[in-house]
Amino acid sequence: MDICQWCESNFKWQRFGISNSSSLLSVTKQWNSNDHLSLQFPIALRTEAIKDDRPEYASLLAILFGPFVLAGLSSGDWDAKTGSAVSDWITAVPSSHNSQLMTFTQESSGKTFVLSSSNSSLTMQERPAVDGTDTAVHATFRVHPQDAARLHGTHGAALEDTSVQIEPFDMPGTVITNDLTLSAQKSAGSFFNIVPGLDGKPNSVSLELGTKPGCFLVSGADYSAGTKIQVSCKSSVQSIGGILEQAASFAQAAPLRQYHPISFVAKGVKRNFLLEPLYSLRDEFYTVYFNLAA
Repeated sequence: MDICQWCESNFKWQRFGISNSSSLLSVTKQWNSNDHLSLQFPIALRTEAIKDDRPEYASLLAILFGPFVLAGLSSGDWDAKTGSAVSDWITAVPSSHNSQLMTFTQESSGKTFVLSSSNSSLTMQERPAVDGTDTAVHATFRVHPQDAARLHGTHGAALEDTSVQIEPFDMPGTVITNDLTLSAQKSAGSFFNIVPGLDGKPNSVSLELGTKPGCFLVSGADYSAGTKIQVSCKSSVQSIGGILEQAASFAQAAPLRQYHPISFVAKGVKRNFLLEPLYSLRDEFYTVYFNLAA
């Protein structure tokens, strides 16, 4: 029988070896009616070198989980930070993290826009009409509270009046700071207070800077796609016709993206990578090879 390289076989607790030159398993014995041959399919993480003998590609490896090729969500970076064992630099994403995902939306000029994090910039983008896009990835955030006891919320339902960190979906371990930058360093400047929306509408929230009470993330008035998010403070800006309140209020929506049941986080040199089975991706940017020489 043909045995895949990530499988093993045994008979009465005796393992059968497979020749290095073949994946075929040959079992020779006198069979009895009550004998059983057990085939086990343990799925584990492993790496494989790229099938290219050119020296400049010697440091490139693919990451696999059993039969699944794992792709890292990335638009160019592929420098990984490895350890002595695969488990030192690749860890599974807990299924409970799906309950911490959400998308923030606003209405402007008759269109629905989503808060988006891309290329180290926070902007408002039009809500994508289809799934499997980079826009959906960039508009999904893992919002997790400072108080672990508040982790029971589903898509932010229990996070109002809570201090949280906001992590872009495709940048695990990196959070948005009060300076509107991305950082892997957790500090007081990386927390936001989710408060009831300044516009007073139900299911509306405002994102107040943890280090500057009264200052909020705001978009604009009658804006278009690509409008950059800024910070405005109620004490320094006079609201005219509720414009500030509207610009600082977001609706909490179900996440445009969720973690695949087979998801991992791989450590990187500059940032971490979210890994998912290649077959599950559609039009997202990704890499299936990682550079281990960086």
